[in-house]
Amino acid sequence: MRRICIVVLFAIISGILFQIIFHPALVYNLLLCGLAIILSFWKRWFLYVLIALLSAINTSLHAPMRFSDVERDVVFSGVVIGEEPREHYVKLLVAIDGVEVDNKRIDYRNRVEFYTREQGTFLGNRLFIKGRITHAKYPNRPNILTGDVIKIDRECSPWGLLNLMRSYIHRLLKRLLNNEYYDVGMGLVLGGSGRITRDLRDLFSRAGVLHILAVSGLHVGFVCIFVGTLLFFAPISVRIKFLIIMLILILYAGITGFRPSVCRATVMAFLFGLSLMLQRNVEGIHIVNITAIIFLLIHPLILFDVGAQLSFAAVYGIFFLYPLLNNHLIRKVKRRLYKYILAPMAVSFSAQLFVSPLLIYYFHRLPTLAVISNLIIVPIASIVIFLLFLCIITGTFSFMLAEIMSIPVNLLLTSLVTIAKLFARTPCSAITLYISPLILLSSYLLASQRLRKIAILLILIMTFFYSLASFSDSIVVRTSVVGTLVSMPHGEHLFISTRRSPKYSAPFLAHQNIEELDYLIAPSRYYSPKRGFYETPDRLHRKQVRVGELIIDLSESITLLYGEKRFVLDNEYIHAPRNDNLLCVITDGHTTYRFRTLLYGSIVDRILVDLKTVFYRLRCLL
Repeated sequence: MRRICIVVLFAIISGILFQIIFHPALVYNLLLCGLAIILSFWKRWFLYVLIALLSAINTSLHAPMRFSDVERDVVFSGVVIGEEPREHYVKLLVAIDGVEVDNKRIDYRNRVEFYTREQGTFLGNRLFIKGRITHAKYPNRPNILTGDVIKIDRECSPWGLLNLMRSYIHRLLKRLLNNEYYDVGMGLVLGGSGRITRDLRDLFSRAGVLHILAVSGLHVGFVCIFVGTLLFFAPISVRIKFLIIMLILILYAGITGFRPSVCRATVMAFLFGLSLMLQRNVEGIHIVNITAIIFLLIHPLILFDVGAQLSFAAVYGIFFLYPLLNNHLIRKVKRRLYKYILAPMAVSFSAQLFVSPLLIYYFHRLPTLAVISNLIIVPIASIVIFLLFLCIITGTFSFMLAEIMSIPVNLLLTSLVTIAKLFARTPCSAITLYISPLILLSSYLLASQRLRKIAILLILIMTFFYSLASFSDSIVVRTSVVGTLVSMPHGEHLFISTRRSPKYSAPFLAHQNIEELDYLIAPSRYYSPKRGFYETPDRLHRKQVRVGELIIDLSESITLLYGEKRFVLDNEYIHAPRNDNLLCVITDGHTTYRFRTLLYGSIVDRILVDLKTVFYRLRCLL
């Protein structure tokens, strides 16, 4: 069973990556599916090839649709099916079902992201937005709808019920909690770290406890306990009780906006409950594998969702590593007090170890005190969540009683934030790391006993070639509509831009793992480079800037001269506002290599770019 789940999961992921990397036409995938069916009568393993090809077809069908009429504003109508409050705005996921063009309604179905600064709860409402759809910055994400809301209607549907319940929770907690920590309390109940301030979010991140603001198995467990306690004495069968619990869990997942972590916990709760109903002894790792397969079959592009990756990585770590620590360490401890301390630390360590590669890749930060901080903060957060659920339920009957219960909640929230500040302000509480995603993904192979030696050998080989490529005297030039980033042989970074603000360059530099610049060439000094700033001249003047062996000629066009090679930055990248490509140029002054990639590519694109860059730098070295 375990082997079948792993092979099927691997086949589905392989199909997703195959579609993302090679973009084959749908007809070719269908022909290959037919061939795989025929070959499956000869060899059974072609069935897994068929699963991979079906996954590729499913991926292409879930890709964001292109909208041709982007040159003018039209009226889009759709229902809000996802809501994620941020510090200064709200991100909405809208299921568009129609477009009004010249007083004619056109059936057009697509999911888009819409950002608004208006306050309130939008989940379940129908919005009429006058604007236009632009392609998403990052691949495998919904397109972005920009414009203004001209009308809001309440839907008489299950989405409208979710809106009423979410609005009730907002109003009640707004009255019960102190304004200072209201956002933290809302995050603990409905999830979402984006609603808190940036300073507080950074504080929780450095302390390694930002995950408490993500709705997960802890919240689902509390909902099951509440409902199970209420139904304990009800004169109904166990199956009906199980069905009621699952319906309420689905309702709670809808109130939270169907976040990947709460959906994952809900599906796992259903599978665990189903195994108990059928009196089957199923291992936890099988449940996780089946849940991952279900998620990828329903929505394959969730593979690239950061929240889903972190959620599944943490659960895989707990189910895989914690039993090993329990058998080889905790069970050998004789005193119960030590066991009660070591058990939660082992759970936290197991989850943190499997999540760490993703934290390093996406946030370039590794909390060092997470195991200790979670030992103190997670129990406090659990009590707060439990009391907040009690307040929400009690508030429907007696607001006075809920107000009395909110007194310890406010005290616990204050102590939670205070303890998090102590851990965050501890020296070396978080380490900044920049590691290739190929090495980070290879570290997951260490979990397999069969692949452990291969993983170690692969990491050592990649580390060797990365180190060898660093001795090359070549420069790496990355050119896009945002600007041009030049990485020098000795690790210095120079950024050239024609823009007067860092609005677009900041995400680009962060995506290229650049935290500080050595040199900046721009119309204004919106960064503080460590070595030098050069202001770009107007079109009537010309300026030359020399950085080591690199000469930059600034005029109407930008020309780079390195050794014997001279190349002009393409105007299509400088002046085309909708170009999503990134041109990479690698040269040692004698030989030049070029390749193109996406401006904001996925982790797969980043791995391919890293491999190409190392390969061409090694060729320059040879």
